[in-house]
Amino acid sequence: MIRVLRSSLTTILIAAVFIAAFWHLRDDEYRRMNAELRALNEEMAERLEEREAMLDRLSASRRVAHVHIVDQDLSDDDSVRSTTLKFIELNEQGRPIGEQVFTIPGRVLYIDGWTVRFPHDMVAAGHPLYGRTMVLFRRIYSEMTAPIDGEMIDTPGAIPPGYAADDPARLEKRLWDQFWQIASDATLAREMNVRVAQGEAVYKPVEAGQSYELVVDAAAGMTLVPMSDEAAADVRRQSDFSRPAHAEPQRSRSSLD
Repeated sequence: MIRVLRSSLTTILIAAVFIAAFWHLRDDEYRRMNAELRALNEEMAERLEEREAMLDRLSASRRVAHVHIVDQDLSDDDSVRSTTLKFIELNEQGRPIGEQVFTIPGRVLYIDGWTVRFPHDMVAAGHPLYGRTMVLFRRIYSEMTAPIDGEMIDTPGAIPPGYAADDPARLEKRLWDQFWQIASDATLAREMNVRVAQGEAVYKPVEAGQSYELVVDAAAGMTLVPMSDEAAADVRRQSDFSRPAHAEPQRSRSSLD
């Protein structure tokens, strides 16, 4: 009887040990699986955040200039003889770095420039040198003027000749110095990581009193976007919009004065 009891106790103890071991292993497996699941969730969250950041960089835009239509000279039949505008270039922080006044014939305003666009993957990655479209303003003209006869824009944000203080400046100077070669030579464009180099123009009919922002998309080109009345008024408070001293009295449609 005692032997049978001992045998039963031994069996029970062995079973208990196996059950305890089983539950311990099962608990370890659960902890391991939970840890792997947490790590997977964290990795997915990081990838999602990175993807959203890449999409944000691809769709990002920046203001590069303000354009204010100061005045228009009207003929007797109310057609527009000329349009006077103020062109204000902005720096990286959106602050004015140069103001110029132009008068063009007619009412359809053209602004053209050179644009250099880089591969989407470099823009998406936020590459320090190739992370956004570069623009060099060239001319302002109208539908009544041949582009070659347009007024040249003196761009204060351009890299001056002989100046190369850092890598971005050196890259930009080389891009503008070799712009048309890059635009027409696929091999050179690839060597310089350029996706597209081309001249482009934005244009639209304008009226006195209107204000626009010239915007450049990180992976695309230029866009001329109307400003709200509030935004335009805020900009006007920071700049002198009086008519140029050399201008003759005009029959004006309206004015920003």
